[in-house]
Amino acid sequence: MERTTMKMKTKRLVSSDSAISSVVSAVLVLGILVSVITVVNVQYIPEWKTAAEQSHMDDIFYDMAEMKNEVDILSAYARAEHSTGLSIGIPIKMGGGSLPVFSSGKSGGRLAINEDTFNMHILATIPGPDYNSSSVLLDMGTVNYMSDNNFFVNQKYGYENGALILSQNNYSLMRLAPQMDMKRTDNSTNITMTINVIDINGPKKSISSNSVEELNLRTNGSDSLYWEGILFTDVTITVETSYPFAWRSFFEWMAYDAGIDPVEYEINISPDGKAVVFFLEGNTGEDIKLNVTKTLFDVRLNILA
Repeated sequence: MERTTMKMKTKRLVSSDSAISSVVSAVLVLGILVSVITVVNVQYIPEWKTAAEQSHMDDIFYDMAEMKNEVDILSAYARAEHSTGLSIGIPIKMGGGSLPVFSSGKSGGRLAINEDTFNMHILATIPGPDYNSSSVLLDMGTVNYMSDNNFFVNQKYGYENGALILSQNNYSLMRLAPQMDMKRTDNSTNITMTINVIDINGPKKSISSNSVEELNLRTNGSDSLYWEGILFTDVTITVETSYPFAWRSFFEWMAYDAGIDPVEYEINISPDGKAVVFFLEGNTGEDIKLNVTKTLFDVRLNILA
């Protein structure tokens, strides 16, 4: 009897140790799993989300660049075929940064038309009456995308007068140039400036989303200031914009690319920081030719909504 009792106690002890070992093993596995999940969520997922949102901002640039390129093409067509209207729909991927399995949440963004102000004023001088663009180049409209990222730094893309500008914090950079050109002509005896202004008409509207939204643009004719063939002594272009530093850099690049001597031009930002003034004056005996056209577009958000 005693031997039988001892054997039974030994079996119970062995069974008890085995059960405890299983519980301890389960707790250790659970602890390791929790630790791994915590490390992934704290250290790796933020990095992955940041990279994913940065990749989405690249997609936004491609979408906005596609819009700019399409408008450039339609603008050339509108100037050649005044009576024919064409339209395009540009899809904009508003949100991104999702990680399948790990984190499916997406960042968002806001798409807006005609929220910012963009005006251009041109004053051209000859020995006699001045030529003034007056109100022809005012209220020309804008298209903006503002990101609402959770990890990557927020950015804003602004489209105005054919230029695509990237803004981040207090800095701005012109990523794609407008339809403006300057070069020496007539065996380098004169300077020719060609400007095609993009005028965007439409109701002030915005939409916030993390899905895909559509921007619709339709040609609405073209116009000209009819200054071709006139020789000017100097030209002043004033641009009212939310991105003065980007436009100042563009004017500097345009003058440099045309080989214009620094003594022939001057670029200043207004005291209130809302306008850029570009002044061009040819050397002695050097005149300026100015060709200014304007292409009009009607713009809508989600025209089928």
